[in-house]
Amino acid sequence: MYQTPRTMARAGRRGHPVGRRWLCAVVPLTLLASSMAAQQQSPPPVGSAGASPITLLIDPRLLVEATEVWKTIAARENPVWPGWNASDTPILFYLPGKQDVLINHPKPPDGFVPYDGPVRFPGGRIAVRQGTTILDWDGQNTSRDVNGVPTLVVADALSNLRQQIRSLLEEPRPVADKVRDLDFGMLATDPYDQLRLIVHEAFHVFQGRAAPDKGSNEMLLLHYPVLSVENNVGFALEGAALAAALRASDEPAFRSAVVRWLASRQGRRARLPREAAGYEDGVEFTEGLAKYTEYRLLQVLEGRTPSPGMWWIQGFHGYGDLAAPRARLVADMLRHMRGEVPVNNDPYGTAPLRMRLYYSGMSIGAVLDRLSPTWKDRILQPGVSLTDLVRTAVSPAESALQAGLEDARREAGYAALVDAKTRLATDGRKRVDSMVADIERGPGTGIVVAYGALETPRVALGFTPFGITSVDEDRTIFTQVPIKAHFPDGSDITQTEPQPLLNDKKEKLLRFRLPQEVTAQEVARKAGRSGTAEGDMGELNISLPGVTIKAPNAMLQWRGRDLWIVLKPRQK
Repeated sequence: MYQTPRTMARAGRRGHPVGRRWLCAVVPLTLLASSMAAQQQSPPPVGSAGASPITLLIDPRLLVEATEVWKTIAARENPVWPGWNASDTPILFYLPGKQDVLINHPKPPDGFVPYDGPVRFPGGRIAVRQGTTILDWDGQNTSRDVNGVPTLVVADALSNLRQQIRSLLEEPRPVADKVRDLDFGMLATDPYDQLRLIVHEAFHVFQGRAAPDKGSNEMLLLHYPVLSVENNVGFALEGAALAAALRASDEPAFRSAVVRWLASRQGRRARLPREAAGYEDGVEFTEGLAKYTEYRLLQVLEGRTPSPGMWWIQGFHGYGDLAAPRARLVADMLRHMRGEVPVNNDPYGTAPLRMRLYYSGMSIGAVLDRLSPTWKDRILQPGVSLTDLVRTAVSPAESALQAGLEDARREAGYAALVDAKTRLATDGRKRVDSMVADIERGPGTGIVVAYGALETPRVALGFTPFGITSVDEDRTIFTQVPIKAHFPDGSDITQTEPQPLLNDKKEKLLRFRLPQEVTAQEVARKAGRSGTAEGDMGELNISLPGVTIKAPNAMLQWRGRDLWIVLKPRQK
């Protein structure tokens, strides 16, 4: 079933970048409206004549790590988040194109068979499907419906690693520099990161049940002032105040830092459109609170006795003292809030903004643990934000807020911070102009889809919120993943490999370039026509390098190196 623009955008909101030093390069992929129950010929049940034993292709350590997390969160008394019992949450582990492993799913899709091998998940039924996977893309650590059931999804470590290596190869640095950084720490899968990842994505399933109508509308990102100097400086001030609060050892210092954070946020948001502030609240609820469960898990596990299987995992050293990984999360928060992490190799788009909201939400949750013990019940209520809860708990006088903002702006390095964000805005504008020029005049055949003649001239786009660049109030560029466009007349434009796509809502045009040049004769041949196939085509169904195009009624025109596809109303 096709999804509306808002739903399609939100479907990919929970792609969870994984990794350590490569976090800035990982591409979280959008989950488009793909079939939830991919069909294939079912193999004979295990134990039947002709059946061979099932070999687990996914790393069995995933089951050990999930079991370790489940010991804490799959219980009536859940110390990470009271009221959350994950015991009935199914888990999907996958290795793209190789194997799906479903645990505790009440109705696995077609093709899954019971697994009766030596690996076990306590109290969980395991089903396996070979060769075909629900997700074909690497690194999709997320939550989604699988055959109608909300399910935690975790990619195999090889899938995550392949995505990280691909992103490293795409970094615009000399090869020698990239090789020099390729140490074992980058290649290894940190078991503590894996535990955090599992609790993060499992919490999304709980959020969907406990507060299904709360969250972020990713369409609001299209016009967020990502390069605003004042906004980016304000984020940095907030990060410094949150770090000071989380590191404070006494109550007066803690309270002073919280007031400074609230003042910095209030001052920053005074210049933001209301929709932008609402977007921040939404992401801090969805992703920020999921990030908070990672921080909280590291508190809960400290001092506990690990399961015996954990000691077989490379890099695991027990739970004796987890202060260091918690401190690293706070340090990561500070770097993200200062804009020092170019997420997805793109310092000018929405990816850095979105990731900083993961960390701000995490930090505000940790602050609320100290301020207001009952905050977890109230944040699930409609219309309540993390900022609201802090403001209510602290209730500062206006004079205290004004003094807090002045204190924040007097800190050392403020002038340098303003200069850095001014340069970011200038460089970002140049980068955006260059991206538009590449789409309009770069290598490869240009594709221009004109949809203004449709009876309902609008387009629904499937995209990742980590790959959006605003050009102006009318034009937006989408990158990082193959984009899908659906039109009310039933037309579909589906990229089969990522190419930057520009949507001009004023002119009603989609523009992108194919990865190579194609001739008019090649287009005609693929369309099943003779000559150069220009003019009215009627129904169009064509596959070109990097894209498939389906339209009930279209006209083709060549304008220089660009192929225009004019969508027309359905013939009556």
